[in-house]
Amino acid sequence: MSDVTDVAIEANAQLLWDAWAGGGLLENLPATPEPANLADAYRVQFAMDRFAGARVGWKLAATGAGGRTALGVEQPLAGPLYERFQVSKGGSVDFAPIRMRTIEAEFGLQLGRNLPPTGAPYDHETIRDAIAAFLPAIEIPNTRYLDHRSVGAVALTSDAACAGLFVLGEARSTFDPSSLPEHRVTLHTPNGTVEGTGAKVLGDPVEAVRWLANELAAHGYGLNAGEYVITGAAAATRDPGVGRVVAEFGPLGQVELELS
Repeated sequence: MSDVTDVAIEANAQLLWDAWAGGGLLENLPATPEPANLADAYRVQFAMDRFAGARVGWKLAATGAGGRTALGVEQPLAGPLYERFQVSKGGSVDFAPIRMRTIEAEFGLQLGRNLPPTGAPYDHETIRDAIAAFLPAIEIPNTRYLDHRSVGAVALTSDAACAGLFVLGEARSTFDPSSLPEHRVTLHTPNGTVEGTGAKVLGDPVEAVRWLANELAAHGYGLNAGEYVITGAAAATRDPGVGRVVAEFGPLGQVELELS
């Protein structure tokens, strides 16, 4: 049982949102007492919904070993996708304020049925059958901390798991989920091209959704039909430059945006 009061949770959510909305940076979560564990961190996340507005789904971070090392965490992180931060397909983004300086091509999946906490633990087959569509995705993660590499998993999860801006491509309901681990993605940016596969996200994007469903269930939360999950960086570039960015997923489509 956590000793962190609802008042402290709300205070931390307010501090994070003020930093998000105003562009400020925090050394950590100064409201006392600060979140003590991941259960508290999810409480802060959901308290932030009051300021950020509607969610359209979830984002995962650190689903690859390199990402976990970069963030100084031992497991993936889960955070919200807020509708207000969704960029239209082909839209323009001012990259100058982005602290993390990274752009990522991600495998997006949309749920066709609810995955309540009472159904956990979920197996791979159940998750596969719950997925209704694939969407190509680009994420521009961001942070509200001065040094996001040093604050740890609880603070990062409280801060929406480094959520920032994102764009989703056209949904495709006809695809083979079992092919996603080997499926290639190419991320074109003004400063170069990088490639990856679905295997970079916990070995399989479907497995990444399974991890998310079971992680949330452990804290009393579920996934809902219609929600999107972007499963972490399959290909990423730091300091991408100014101009057009395209994430190509071959026969599964592509998505693009413009950086200014």
